[in-house]
Formats: sequence, structure tokens, C-alpha cells
Amino acid sequence: MKRKMLCLLLAAALLFSLPLPAWAAGSIKYRVSAQSANLLPEASADAIAIGVLPQGTVVEITETEGSFGYCILASNGLAGWVYMPLLTYCGAGAENTEGIDHIYIKTLPEKTSYVEEDAVFSAAGLSVWAAYTGGKPDAELTGYKIYAPALTGEGEKKVAVSYTAPGGAVFSTEFTVTVSRVPLERLTLLTPPVKTEYVEGEALDLSGLTLMLQFSDGRPDQTFDLQQILETEDFIVTGCHNETHGKTLVQGSHTVNIYYKYASINCSFTLEVARKHLTGLSIQTPPKTQTVYSNAEIPDLTGLTLCAQYDNGLEETVLPADCRIECDPAAFVLGDGNAVTLKYGDKEVTVYFTFALDDPQEMKILTPMVMNFILGEPIDLTELHVYLTSASGQDAEVRGYSMSAIDPTLTGAQTITVRYEEFSGVFQLNITPYYQRGDVDGNGKISASDARLALRAAVGIIQLSGFVFQAADANRDGKITASDARVTLRAAVGMETLLDFENLVILSPNAAKG
Repeated sequence: MKRKMLCLLLAAALLFSLPLPAWAAGSIKYRVSAQSANLLPEASADAIAIGVLPQGTVVEITETEGSFGYCILASNGLAGWVYMPLLTYCGAGAENTEGIDHIYIKTLPEKTSYVEEDAVFSAAGLSVWAAYTGGKPDAELTGYKIYAPALTGEGEKKVAVSYTAPGGAVFSTEFTVTVSRVPLERLTLLTPPVKTEYVEGEALDLSGLTLMLQFSDGRPDQTFDLQQILETEDFIVTGCHNETHGKTLVQGSHTVNIYYKYASINCSFTLEVARKHLTGLSIQTPPKTQTVYSNAEIPDLTGLTLCAQYDNGLEETVLPADCRIECDPAAFVLGDGNAVTLKYGDKEVTVYFTFALDDPQEMKILTPMVMNFILGEPIDLTELHVYLTSASGQDAEVRGYSMSAIDPTLTGAQTITVRYEEFSGVFQLNITPYYQRGDVDGNGKISASDARLALRAAVGIIQLSGFVFQAADANRDGKITASDARVTLRAAVGMETLLDFENLVILSPNAAKG
């Protein structure tokens, strides 16, 4: 990008017979050779001047953009852009061998007033002269260059004239031309579009639209058809909702405005767009499955899409989530013809399903988290759950099942059978012998010696296992710590009571050795 910009600036430098831009060759000094030069806030001939540089003012151009150079005035710090053809290069190598003091316009062109539609500046009749030093008489110049601005936008425009002397010195001057608006009087709707009444969702069609343009200077009226209106850049067609030819319309009243060149030259017309009405609703794609089983609350509508038709000829896809669904699974009967109704607007469709019994295939048993019990401890199976799994993979919990007897006095693993109708399953629980909690030495009472044994086991002095380990684990957290010794000691002095199951079977394993 930078390389491309450099090429453009080099070309501009050659065109104006000026040195390279400042960022390519450092800041360069120029002198205002015209009667004056405007200091502009931006590199544009249409910018409003922020200052005027008198003839002879020396400036340093630090960068260029097109035909403009950027400078900062050392005298007051004011900065801005200046039109380069109004400057003379002050650097080395430019000699004023002809002794020219300045150049000036002796005779203006024959035409200095233009209208915006005029495309070409005419220099016919322009006479440029040079004033010399040393008493040499003024003389008419040839070979000068003219830099005319675009003839758009009404107002005064500066035309620059630049002359490069044989020695390389550059002299500039300028004059003013006036650009006025095209002499338009009015824009009239000759014929409105053929279609002026729509239903929402339809596209705006301006076919048949013709306009008549009238002028204030007596020239003949002009007419434009739709193709000319759409292809001519001077026309702007827009509405209250930014309507353009071919744009989809929303419901309501629409004013379409057409402008030609200026905001004051316009005409308009109104369109009425009625609300669209639903004319039909149909099934676009059926559900992926149309079989309902006995344990399903409502049919599965996955994959179902509907198509809504409107009186504007358009269609749209509707999903079940957009509809009101009416369904009573309790009223389903075995076989085909069970209906689900979907309502959208004032229309509805019915989807039919087959109702079938989903036969159970196997039993699943979910046991409680605790399935290891201590001899004499109540067997708690309240969290036991029994399910039947159907052919479709759905689980349904069942009640009223039967279960084989549990012997709470028998230690070791017991296999329990669960039955429901023709289905059965098994699970296991385990009953282990158990010392009285805290009675580590097994002498039938809790004393300080039991707490001492628990503490010695907690710090690793002795190792306990089996029933003795369970007795030392006073808080039943599965490990022996100082906390167990503390609880045992509190029980020994009567500050705490350890749970003792009714009818506890006390075994007599060997006492713990320390």
C-alpha cells in the first residue's frame, strides 16, 4: 500500500513539476507565488479556509496528499493544508533565469459561470502574463498549466495556474469561477407504479413509475422511466422504512420519496400494505417416530415441521414449539389413529400416532449405599428401588415386589431375591460380628485402658484388625484416630454414651495386645 501511494505522489510531483513529497525526501520549502493561498483543515478544495497565506509567504511542506501539501507556520504555529500549484519551490536547482517577479491573470476565460451539470472547464479566452524585475515589460505567457477543480457543489471554485520557467522556478496564480445549481423547478410523478396495494411480505414493485423533470430556464421537460430512475445516480428512491425497488414490505402505510439532485426537488406517493393472513397449514416433514408406548407422557414430535401458507403467496416453516399442542395420552387406545393436534394462528393440523404397549424386558435393582451391617444392627433397606426396563430402553419403577427373608443373626454375605410378576433379580448384603464400640479389650466394659489401646493404635504403636479394629473405631468413620480415643475416654468416665444395640451378640475374640 505504501509503495502504491509513493508511486501516486511521485506522479503528482512530476505533473506539478514539484519536488518529491516531504515524507519521501524530508520537509521542503515553498513560497506562495499566487496572490494568496488558503490554509485548509483538510486536503480538499471544498474545505473552508482556516487562514490565508499572503503572496511571498515561505512554508515547509512536511507531507503531501494529492495536489495538497501539509505545513506548519513557524510564526504562529498554525497548521493546515495548502494547494501546491499556488506555491513556488524554493530549493536548490530552481533558478529564475528570466527574471520573473510574478505571474497574473490579465484576461479571465470567456466562461466563468457554470452549472453543476457542466462536466468540463473551458479556458477559452484566458490570458496569463508575467511581470518582470528590472523594468522589463510584462509579457504574455504560454506553456502554463491549469488546475481546475471538479464542477460539483454550488459556490465559488478556485482555478490555479502554474508556470515553470526555463530555469526551473515555478510561479503560480489563481482565479475564481462560480458553480450554480442545475436550474431545476420541480419533479412530478407522471404515472404511479402499477401496483400500489400489497400484503406484508411482498416485495416493492415500482414497475410503471415515470417522472417528469421541469427546469426554470425554459429548457424542455425531461421524462424518466423506472430503468432510468434506477440507473441514474442523481435519483434517490427511499421510503419511511427505507423501501427500495424489490425490498420486502411490512404491514402499514408507506410513503415512498424520490429525490433528484437536491432535497428540495422531490415527489412522493403512498402505498398501503395489508396484514398477511394465514390461509393454510400442512405437515412438511413427519415426526421421526410415530409410535407411542404406554409409559410415554406425550408423543415424541422430534423431526416434525409444518408449512404455513399466506395470502401473499409466501410460505414459512413452523416448528412444534411455535404451536399450541393438544393431546390427551390417557385417551389413547391400542393401535393406530391416536391424534395430536397442533394449532398455529387460526389453523390446525393433526398428526396420528400408533399406541403400543412397551413390554418390560428385565428387572433392575438399585441398592442403598450401605449394604454392610453389624450383627444386631437393624437392616435398613428403605432406599432400595426396583425398576423394569422396557424394549424401548425406558425404566419404570415398580411397587409391590416381594423379597426373600433376611437372617439378621447370620454373619457373612446373604443373597436376597426380589420378584415382581414374572421378573426377578438378586442383590447381596453382608453382616459382620461387632464388638461393643469402645470395648477394645473385649472385657465387657469401657474403661481408660480401652482409650489407651485406641490411642496407641492411632499413633501406630499397635496394629488392630477385624473385630478389634471395629471396636476401636468408636466414631465408625472407618479409621482409628485420636478422636476415637477421646470418644472412648469420655464414654469411660460417663461423659458420653456409645450406642449399644439391643440383643447385641458379644463375641470373645482375643483381647488386643499392646
